[in-house]
Amino acid sequence: MRKHLVVLGVAAIFLAGCSAPSAQPAVTTAAPAATSASATPTPTMPPTGSAATDLNWGTPTAGDEFNYTGAPDAAKWSVYNSAGHAGNGIRSPQQVTVDGSKMVMTGTPDGTTAGMSAKFGRQKYGRWEVRAAGSGDNEYRMVSLLWPDSGKWPCDGEVNYAETMGDWNVIKFFYHYGCSNSQTSAAKALDISQFHNYAVDWSPNGIVGYVDGVKWFEDNDPTHQPPGSMHQTLQLDWEPDSTVNGAGEMRVDWVRVYAAGDSTPPPAPPASDESFEFAATGDINPAGNTSATSHSGKNAASIIAGLNDGSLDNFLALGDFQYDNGTCTALEAYNQLWGPAKAKTYWTAGPNHDVEPGENDDVDRYMDGQCVSTVKSATSSDAVRFQDALDWYSFDKGNWHILVAPTATWRYNATRAQAMTSEMDADLKAAKAAGKHLAVIYHDPYFTSNTSSHGRFSKAKPWIDMFWANRVRVLLSGSQHNYERTCPINNEDQCVADGMQQFQVSTGGIGLRAFTSSPSYVQRKFSDTWGHLRMSLKADGSYSWEFRPVSGRMQTDSGSRSPG
Repeated sequence: MRKHLVVLGVAAIFLAGCSAPSAQPAVTTAAPAATSASATPTPTMPPTGSAATDLNWGTPTAGDEFNYTGAPDAAKWSVYNSAGHAGNGIRSPQQVTVDGSKMVMTGTPDGTTAGMSAKFGRQKYGRWEVRAAGSGDNEYRMVSLLWPDSGKWPCDGEVNYAETMGDWNVIKFFYHYGCSNSQTSAAKALDISQFHNYAVDWSPNGIVGYVDGVKWFEDNDPTHQPPGSMHQTLQLDWEPDSTVNGAGEMRVDWVRVYAAGDSTPPPAPPASDESFEFAATGDINPAGNTSATSHSGKNAASIIAGLNDGSLDNFLALGDFQYDNGTCTALEAYNQLWGPAKAKTYWTAGPNHDVEPGENDDVDRYMDGQCVSTVKSATSSDAVRFQDALDWYSFDKGNWHILVAPTATWRYNATRAQAMTSEMDADLKAAKAAGKHLAVIYHDPYFTSNTSSHGRFSKAKPWIDMFWANRVRVLLSGSQHNYERTCPINNEDQCVADGMQQFQVSTGGIGLRAFTSSPSYVQRKFSDTWGHLRMSLKADGSYSWEFRPVSGRMQTDSGSRSPG
């Protein structure tokens, strides 16, 4: 999920591919029913098929046959004249030309390359097909995509229906959707140096991708639909690495746009009656601890047993996994106890112990399977996406939408944290419009009692206001080294029927802290028992909870809440 900034006069265009920047979040999603190359077969010579021909799309309504010479037709194309992708090299009009039969973009070894966007065929729904080829250094990436006419990226979507990612023998499809820049994807072995016909069919029923007339990608989820009209874009991106730089080339025989086919949107799926069963805790493993009989070890054993016997779907890790600093080396101790839960773990990071830029930034790498173990967390289920510890993401479970908000970002990059407010707001609004009930995971609690070390995390108030405006029902956090449950509460500390109920669960295994204040909105709290929370989120918005003690004074808490 790359972000490109291209200035065309007064217009700004963001072009996104697939390697996630730290400034953009991502959402955990399941891949669609699409062909995916887990083991790349030997590419074969291309067939002559075309989706437009084979499926009778009719006569093109717009396009460019490139049957002229010189610069691309200015009436049809806006050619980039700007810095290159991620500031690498430049995009120059001199690097794109038409030779009478095709358009050719060339990239030099120093990163001077090209790109252009179509002024024609700007429509909501339709069919696009390009005949293209590419070759050269693996630092160059060929991309054919649909971009929103609104320029509102990522909220208004993006469809990369033919893209290379450093291998000229594999073509990929990336369908970006929503303000969280979620995506579904597919990959196919193909000799990109030969011309192929790449096509996309966008209808109210979904997005379908074709190569040489053969369907290889499909996503029919109505919540993924781009909200407005889109247009064709072609680009040759340069992404330098440690290898020797070389030249690259993209060749396009033609671009053709067709009207949308006749289609009827599928009926909305019925609401799921599935419940989401999970365990949650934070502030977990003391430095160097690998003891199965420790507080952390007992929590791990109980949760892992639940995951194994099916009574739990997932573990929600609320931050501060490994003390004192979550480096790859230190996380070896955590992994010995909690590693078997990793594949079913959704997580948020705490500041300092989990993440501190320039000092300690390995938790996200560990959760992505890059150190200690190659197992990926549930958050990293999409092989092409890396979840940064300082960025937000969200996921759906049954009829619930769970947002993970990284409060650590307020400490290290307040500007970015503030910008996340509108992004997360859009994400929650979209989920609510789809009929989902809302829950939020964040490490540093806003509704909490004081301790000798921490009080209310007031920096997050803009997020709390936004959560309240969207009527989030459940808040889960850690940090305090004790347990608390509040009444359903609004953003002004008032107990209200439709409020957000805060569960602060930081009893994962580290030493506990006594409370030094008693806010009236806290209904249950204790600081002498280690354990974890188990919750069941029901499809109708109701839920139940039970605190499971593992050591200490063995205090408990349980209850339920009716649908909102």
